[in-house]
Amino acid sequence: MSTNNKATAVTSTNNFAFEANVLMSAFQPIDIKPAYGRKWVTNGINNGNYKRYIDAYDDSPTNASIINAFVNYIYGCGLYDINGQNIKKYISDEDVLLLCQDYKLFGGYGVQIIWSLAKKPLRIERIDIAKLAVNLDEKNNINGYWYSWDWCAQYKYRPVLIPAYTGVYKGNDLEILSVRRPSREPFFPVPDYLAGIPWANVEGQLANAGKNHFLNAMSVLTVVNYNNGRIHEKEVAEQQANNVRNKIVGTDNQSGVLVSFNEGLEEATTVDQLSPPELNQQNVFYSEEAERKLIVAHSAPPILFAGSNTGNGFSSNADEIATATRGLFRRHINPMREVILNGLNKVFNVIDSSIELDFEDFKEETKLENTNNSTRSQDLENINLINKPENNNEAPKIIE
Repeated sequence: MSTNNKATAVTSTNNFAFEANVLMSAFQPIDIKPAYGRKWVTNGINNGNYKRYIDAYDDSPTNASIINAFVNYIYGCGLYDINGQNIKKYISDEDVLLLCQDYKLFGGYGVQIIWSLAKKPLRIERIDIAKLAVNLDEKNNINGYWYSWDWCAQYKYRPVLIPAYTGVYKGNDLEILSVRRPSREPFFPVPDYLAGIPWANVEGQLANAGKNHFLNAMSVLTVVNYNNGRIHEKEVAEQQANNVRNKIVGTDNQSGVLVSFNEGLEEATTVDQLSPPELNQQNVFYSEEAERKLIVAHSAPPILFAGSNTGNGFSSNADEIATATRGLFRRHINPMREVILNGLNKVFNVIDSSIELDFEDFKEETKLENTNNSTRSQDLENINLINKPENNNEAPKIIE
């Protein structure tokens, strides 16, 4: 931390007061500060922080792949009630999957609760949290949310205030519940991979540079020199150059032909191509480093997301994958599920207190690792890592 100090004399005393501009040395990937408007508070200017998270997902193959994999692990085979009640009449499978996606992508999700005439929640539907701004009361507590289809076009899509869900019917047909992962930010969610966003941007820039290099490399630059004098009339020169291009390559690749009108041969146009040294090695380094840093930012086991052909003291690669999967569920998937379920339970407890929500794992994961989020998992008898002996006196045999 550094300070820029400026001394200012205080009248009627011999003391001095110092004004200091504090510059924090910590690097912030993006500015996650809220933006205060006339009535609402947005996540960055016009909810621009959500756009940064979306761009990091759209532009980076590694980031998108890891997020998609986490979402699939979280959702598994879907949400269900362990007591057998049908919860699909309250929330659809598609909405649950989108909630899981929003939670991993943004660090939180939003749902709209539709109340019935019986003063109980009738339906729960996902709402795009990137389209929400918060409304604060006089004590800076959130008491509602402003919804706009596009915060960059507020005059076209005027924000509408919707009350916040509290669990008590207050006469509103529609209320909004926002669920966020725990963080120090007071109003908006923060994704757990925030520090990896610059590296997602690196992957996006590398992809764009690679595409442009490929397209430019496919077209050979042709230089046509006219050495019998320049054409001073701009319109005539442009027309003559276009005629030459059309005869040589047609109208689809005119950028690959340079037409030059010169006073003489000694003024003929020449083309020199300069490339940065070791450009290919630099691109390979940054590509691999971006992948590694994104895996670290997501705290993802490398063997599950980057692949591995070498054993690290395990009997086989399958054992390593099984151990990594078990650790992934214990440290990440289950805690994420817990936050998602806690948010939904705020609504389902009002609907019916006997409903107990849980996510169902993929059958392969349950049999292999018993990784189900709930301690109520009934598949303990189906773990395939050890053969159960028929006789209790016989020692178990490890499958190699």
